[in-house]
Amino acid sequence: MPLGGHSNDRAYRMYRWIWQSLDWLYPPTCGGCGQPGTRWCPSCQGQAQVIHPPVCVVCGKPLQEPSPSPCGDCRTDLPPYRALRSWAGFSGTLREALHRLKYRRDVALGDVLSLPLISMVCELAWPIDLVVPVPLGKLRLRQRGYNQVHFLARPIALQLGKRFVPNALLKIRDTASQVGLTKRERKKNIAEAFAASAKHVQNQSVLLVDDVTTSGATMEACTRALIQAGSKEVYCLTLARSIIDLSV
Repeated sequence: MPLGGHSNDRAYRMYRWIWQSLDWLYPPTCGGCGQPGTRWCPSCQGQAQVIHPPVCVVCGKPLQEPSPSPCGDCRTDLPPYRALRSWAGFSGTLREALHRLKYRRDVALGDVLSLPLISMVCELAWPIDLVVPVPLGKLRLRQRGYNQVHFLARPIALQLGKRFVPNALLKIRDTASQVGLTKRERKKNIAEAFAASAKHVQNQSVLLVDDVTTSGATMEACTRALIQAGSKEVYCLTLARSIIDLSV
């Protein structure tokens, strides 16, 4: 996918410059290991369990052998999105960094952690029109004060020269935590919890961004809402993927 024009590239450089300027005023520590002087150090970057091919052509699950066909899970229950990809496993220092971004207001991490996502989406060359973050429910947003996914998704949109539309998708029903639930329970818990705006997404190809995916239930529910509002197709991107057995 070609990057945006000169003006878009300038907007992205300005965005990065603002965060780098703040580093001079407020010297950072690494979000993964606490090392002073950087928000995300080379050691933690090197420790990330990057998800390399082969992966399922649809859900992005790591495979033992490459295959042009969807994995067994996708053949049994095909997700509504066109494709989902994640950068690395949700473990170690990346897990710590995401917890700091999500729960400890270390929002500057979004800038540096978006870099591998930008590289991925450019390499994948998905034909997207706009970038949409997975939203929080009203209660969770009120408690936290911000949606951490915005800080991953916005720089992607700036670098690609695509529209960033955080209000294109809303969570209209607060849900229980997904932690500890099986895949089937997660799907039931999150079903019909989202609604999309046709004004923003109709006839558009959407890049849907989240921080972590586990079962994919949230991405599927969001995708269904986007398609119901008229999206042409949805591509999903997350920074991390939790590789755990949820049974069914």
